[in-house]
Amino acid sequence: MRITLFTLLFSLAIPMMVSMPALPAEELPLHPRPRPEKVEATSPEVDLNGLWVGELLQNAGGIAERFDLSMQLIHSGIFLKGTAFVKYEEIWAEMEVSGFQQPNGSWKLTDVKVLRAQKPKELSWCEKSYELRASFTAEGVVLHGPWWGNSEYGPCIPGSIRLKRKIKSA
Repeated sequence: MRITLFTLLFSLAIPMMVSMPALPAEELPLHPRPRPEKVEATSPEVDLNGLWVGELLQNAGGIAERFDLSMQLIHSGIFLKGTAFVKYEEIWAEMEVSGFQQPNGSWKLTDVKVLRAQKPKELSWCEKSYELRASFTAEGVVLHGPWWGNSEYGPCIPGSIRLKRKIKSA
């Protein structure tokens, strides 16, 4: 009985498989990876070189809600390096930053070291990491995303940043 049932199923399946048309090459899926729904400027072809200006926001509990922030970036393929300048009233620091593009398209930047600074003795600098996305907006390309970090006192209160490329004017 088993052999007969198998023979029956097999004899029905073969004609179906033979008569099934193959998909043309243009209809075959190219890659199983999901595609993003929103178009973002995260490919290495997007030029992130230049001066970016904006703000660094810190969640409740930090020394201030808003800091001025600028980054001078040098973009080479999937790598970024440069300097970040953060300022709140008379407190400021210039930091060396370095990073790379992650597989998800975002940019991971890290404060490498403090280059110059002015602060009260009791204040410790927060050495930050950023996960930034570059998006096209009506303002042009905008870098935005969360930041977090540590100081000599422990974890910093995290926040977010938003930067816009500063266009040179005559």
